Amino acid sequence: MNRTVRARLLLVSLSAALCVACVLSESEIRRDVRERLDADQEIAKLDLSIEVKNRVVYLSGRTFTPEQQQRAIAAARGRGIKLVVNRMSLTNSALIEKVKQALAADEQVGKIPIDVDAEGTIVRLMSNQTNSDQRDRAVKVASAVDGVTQVEDLMK
Repeated sequence: MNRTVRARLLLVSLSAALCVACVLSESEIRRDVRERLDADQEIAKLDLSIEVKNRVVYLSGRTFTPEQQQRAIAAARGRGIKLVVNRMSLTNSALIEKVKQALAADEQVGKIPIDVDAEGTIVRLMSNQTNSDQRDRAVKVASAVDGVTQVEDLMK
């Protein structure tokens, strides 16, 4: 084997070794992404989950605006990452308010403390101070609100 071929083989071997050394493990990628998300005060308060598989980062959790999702995705991108997948969902604050107003205006359930949450067009009702009739009525009232496609009854 001549010197030029040997030198090229050595260079290729060294390059391959360096590339392997610069690939981060999944736990290192997860740690780096968490540090970047936590460095952004607005994103840090969201408590987003990070999963890493084959150098693909999956972000999940709930945000209040699409802009928060875009900031989280941008912060997650970095060395050793092939792709960032958005599995985050939006809290629908406007729908929450509409459902709360409808419940408060109802004679049967208006005075009962019922917590309302909404993700997209799905509404969740939560209370530990309702009976069966009140739960049925609350679900009926919430279901009638424009924009609600599904109501999950988590009341007791």
